[in-house]
Amino acid sequence: MDGPLVHALSCRLHEILHERRVDRIDVPADRWQANVLLKHCAGQTVRRVYSHGQWLLWDFSHSVSWVFYPLQRWHWSREVPAPDDEASIRAAAAEAHQGAAPPPLSSRPGRRRLLAIALTDGSRIVLSGRPLLLIMPTQNVWRHPHLARLGPDIFDDGFSSAQWAQRLRQAPGKTIARALLDQRIAAGVGNPSKCEILFAARIHPATRVAAIPSPELRQMAEKASALLREASQVALGRSVSTARPRRVHDRAGEPCDVCAAPIMVDRCGGDGHWTWYCRACQAPRREPLLFSEAAGHG
Repeated sequence: MDGPLVHALSCRLHEILHERRVDRIDVPADRWQANVLLKHCAGQTVRRVYSHGQWLLWDFSHSVSWVFYPLQRWHWSREVPAPDDEASIRAAAAEAHQGAAPPPLSSRPGRRRLLAIALTDGSRIVLSGRPLLLIMPTQNVWRHPHLARLGPDIFDDGFSSAQWAQRLRQAPGKTIARALLDQRIAAGVGNPSKCEILFAARIHPATRVAAIPSPELRQMAEKASALLREASQVALGRSVSTARPRRVHDRAGEPCDVCAAPIMVDRCGGDGHWTWYCRACQAPRREPLLFSEAAGHG
């Protein structure tokens, strides 16, 4: 899942859950360990929901945190009871206080329901899919190996585009495509964003960081910051953008909006990720030769 979408999700969840008390946490019956760990958070207040890169974090009032990572597709939804259901909500709450077992979560075809977080107003936050879920003391979150090596979050107000360009410059031998995806440099750029950033900056994805002049790298970082924030606002429904959301990503063979050349896709950079780009708008740079072409033929 791309960083702007995780950031938008965290903002939406924070709006819903901030300072709200969790009434009950339901998990599938076969996940006994999850039952034990997760249900300790029932009755606690959600202090904060936020993101760092592609990670989603929940902080609870008893100094425990949930940390999610979308290994595969996931789906978050909010289920709000209809006004006619108020009586059944009160009855269900009474049964819960009497020790009645909550109904098991059912699985939708092709979508595994992992969590249902019931709030005191009767609404529920439901998570489906197969994410990585870590539960740990809040004070230990940033000591965990998966998070300790992350770079600054691209949506952090204290992280400037100039700092991003400077951190990219510390990986001169990498292709710019690999450097943008390196979460140790800056956390939050996923493969779709990488393709759109490079197209906006008119940089070929296989270009080495060392071959990009510093002013151009700073301009790319500025465009990237603006593009990612706009994508997050569009996902939140707070921005109505007239631009095409994807100008190159997942558009192989379609004409480029700028030059009408067909969009290309390959694994340029050798990082295992497919990269979509326009061969004309993002023409590869000519690498300098070790010897001049005119030398050494006599």
